[in-house]
Amino acid sequence: MILKKKSYKFQIQPQYVDFQFRATMASLGDILLTAAGFNADDNGFGLRRLHEQDYAWVLSRMAIEMNRFPEQYENIQVETWIEDVGRVTTTRNFCIRDDQDEIIGNACSNWVMLDMKTRRAKDLMTLDGIQEYASGDPGLIDKPIKLGTVEGDEYDGFKVKYSDIDINGHVNSIRYIQWISDCFSLDCYRKCQVKRFEINYVNEMLYDDFVEIVGNEIVSGDFRFEIRKDNKIACKARVVF
Repeated sequence: MILKKKSYKFQIQPQYVDFQFRATMASLGDILLTAAGFNADDNGFGLRRLHEQDYAWVLSRMAIEMNRFPEQYENIQVETWIEDVGRVTTTRNFCIRDDQDEIIGNACSNWVMLDMKTRRAKDLMTLDGIQEYASGDPGLIDKPIKLGTVEGDEYDGFKVKYSDIDINGHVNSIRYIQWISDCFSLDCYRKCQVKRFEINYVNEMLYDDFVEIVGNEIVSGDFRFEIRKDNKIACKARVVF
């Protein structure tokens, strides 16, 4: 029998928390991607199998909404499932619960399968049996949308370094979340909590690329960002407090 939904347990370790002893958005993103990787392995479509064919899963869009952020050493469960599979993208949902089985957050993500030789998306229908794992069950939050162009102030600028690069040879998905999160001050995080973080990955960034982050506040508490390289958009993000 195919188990279309599965939960994975995690403990919030000290390296996952910020100065307030709460998990950061980047560390939660990392936990979600780890759960996605475990589930892909369990379903027979994990990175190890894909790498044998020079393919890889690449995150396209993700939205995370938190009711509260788990604290240091807190145990959480991440339930994840595939909602649907198209020719180009697949939708994976997440539900985050605490030890009392209370929902503390939800997430929705879109993925593509990348041909590592051509750097182009592959037809997901070539993965025999993957559609059998699509539950059709929607997530508990709005899906990530295509974010618009941002005109705003420059927040930061720096070069991509060794520690930013992952096994696919480009900037790790979580690095973008860290970079956007760093655009806000400690005082901002003392006063406010992020309610929704949304990101679109547009073009990959490589070692030694120059990162330029621009952003503005659309309405009170609703920020939009772009990460650019050589005036080309690498990703877009939205942060709502």
